[in-house]
Amino acid sequence: MPQPNQPWNTNPAAAANNQQAAYQTAPQDRSLSDQEMAFDLLYQEKALMVNVASDVLEVAHPGLRQVLNDCYLQMGQDQLDIFNAMHQKNWYQTKPAQPQDIQTAKQKFQQMRNTI
Repeated sequence: MPQPNQPWNTNPAAAANNQQAAYQTAPQDRSLSDQEMAFDLLYQEKALMVNVASDVLEVAHPGLRQVLNDCYLQMGQDQLDIFNAMHQKNWYQTKPAQPQDIQTAKQKFQQMRNTI
């Protein structure tokens, strides 16, 4: 049973009033920092890659499949460039991968591939 506060079960007039109230209480001139914009861009690239990957797997036309595959590869490069810029500025910190962790991941994905 849907909850009464779910968006699909909301009175349109009440929703409009709530939205207007939210706009009035939100800061009007808040700018995003470079770090916030970089994180937003990084996550948008990741979401785009998921969507395009799904399309690549489902398209039947070879030419369109190639176009989408090329787009996917370019987005992967763009995402890596954004990540590298963020990493250099210490906005996205990672721990170094240990050789054993790399080997374990390799084996895991090879086993997954072999089961298909």
